[in-house]
Amino acid sequence: MVGFRSRTIGILLVFLMTLGLGPVFSQTTFAIGGQEPSVPAAFPWQTFNKNMNVTTFVAPDGSRDQLWHFLQSAQQSIYVEIFGINNPYIVDLIHQLHSQKPSLQMKFLIGWNSLGYPDPNKWVANNLTELGLPVKWTKSADFAQAHQKFIIIDNKTTIVQSGNWAKTSFPESGKISNREWNIAMTDVDVTTVYRSVFDYDWGRGKDYSTGDGTGVALSYTESGSSYPRPFSAAGTFSGQMNVTPIFSPDTSLQGILYCINNAQVTLDIQIPYFTSVYDGGQVDQVINAIVAAKNRGVTVRIITSDVKDFENISSICLTYGIPIAWQDTTWFSEIHNKGIIVDGRLVLICSINFSDESIAENREAGVIIQNQNVAQWYQAVYDYDWSIASADVESYVNLYWHPNIPKSTTAIDVTVFAEELYASSITEVILGVKIGAGAWTNHTITANVITSPKGHPEFFTYQIPAQADGTNITVVAYVQVNPGVASWYRGFEMVIHVRDSLGSIVTTTTEDFIGQYGLYIAIAVILLLVVFGGKLTTGKKHH
Repeated sequence: MVGFRSRTIGILLVFLMTLGLGPVFSQTTFAIGGQEPSVPAAFPWQTFNKNMNVTTFVAPDGSRDQLWHFLQSAQQSIYVEIFGINNPYIVDLIHQLHSQKPSLQMKFLIGWNSLGYPDPNKWVANNLTELGLPVKWTKSADFAQAHQKFIIIDNKTTIVQSGNWAKTSFPESGKISNREWNIAMTDVDVTTVYRSVFDYDWGRGKDYSTGDGTGVALSYTESGSSYPRPFSAAGTFSGQMNVTPIFSPDTSLQGILYCINNAQVTLDIQIPYFTSVYDGGQVDQVINAIVAAKNRGVTVRIITSDVKDFENISSICLTYGIPIAWQDTTWFSEIHNKGIIVDGRLVLICSINFSDESIAENREAGVIIQNQNVAQWYQAVYDYDWSIASADVESYVNLYWHPNIPKSTTAIDVTVFAEELYASSITEVILGVKIGAGAWTNHTITANVITSPKGHPEFFTYQIPAQADGTNITVVAYVQVNPGVASWYRGFEMVIHVRDSLGSIVTTTTEDFIGQYGLYIAIAVILLLVVFGGKLTTGKKHH
């Protein structure tokens, strides 16, 4: 016993010496697929639990009006760090602000050779320089691409965007646009973090000169759209929130995995594409985390587009029964949003694509907000996009329900979306329902048709009565078209989680716990070994 105790104390003393050099782990890290992300220390993980004001807005609905509102509200300064600018109306607004408020300090840090923006960026840089405003290129040696999009106003408000200052991100009224998410946070502490990133990148940036080129004048031409803009009113929220700024290459992977790994019942992802699939890099870790969430019972949905590695991600989703849908492109120019919603109470708004380059090599910016009211605002936008998206070729049929996470006192309204099959003759719609481990019951809901947002009679509804807390309800949709050939289409099985409450979000991992409290644990163990080990040894001598 004495030998065991001595060896144990020796091991713990070595551990104490290690801890004396500082915490073993200062960042939350995850090991997914056998790999642990690298987290550079330039801009480490910080979470602020603050009472603050937040404004939520999306493109095309209210993005233009809200951006104008915030820029026009500036009294002291506007600092912009952005990938690309091709919207002449925004440039016109900058000219107007400079004329009306000559003391307003403005700085513009722009991507040096941004994909799709080289000529527009050069024209904007030259135009603003001639106006007397400082313009720099982000240093080319620092990042594969300077793909961030954030704005700092009066050193107290930060706007994080998924989109650039483009006509397809901040369109004029009635014009077509991408789907984009934006958020404005008014808080000095949070804004200080983004200002530190801006100052770092600005300090390493290169001044624009005419030798870089003067580009081509921006076009005011925009295409029209009949999209009704149901989310034109911004969300305004005030209250306690957990706010975590994230940046590439520093904490992007950490932030994405934090969101996915914390999902308990629902995980909704909207992303332009997946690429770098199967190369063993960061995106594979993200996909592994998504699959792990599905395997632990989380209801996962993905909205993306059929570009890049879409065949690979489609195959993965099919294998694991994860519903995937393609973003509508009749009302939207394309999907450009990069967002995640977890359990209807945590949301990620960012510029980070699912590519190894975006996560590990670019400069990107985003924010994780833990606040149910904020998350639910984006949830409504996501659910709308899901309802009009095209189902993947393997399933053809999507469905969803309201509320997303029903309580035991709430009836559940399930809707089958037959968007992709509307052009055919829909003759029968069936919703299969299984309560808990019970038997399947098929409900013919063909007659329960309602008009979709596009004005088509293609949504079919059924109400499931309220169920007990903790119940899992499995649902699946079947749609028959063209009865002469008896063509049936079946969607993925999806699980509705009835929960009166959810557990708290995990904010530390085992590594964090050891890093923060390991010293105290080790001291306590040594004391216990000394006290009780001595008693055990003494007791043995009496026998």
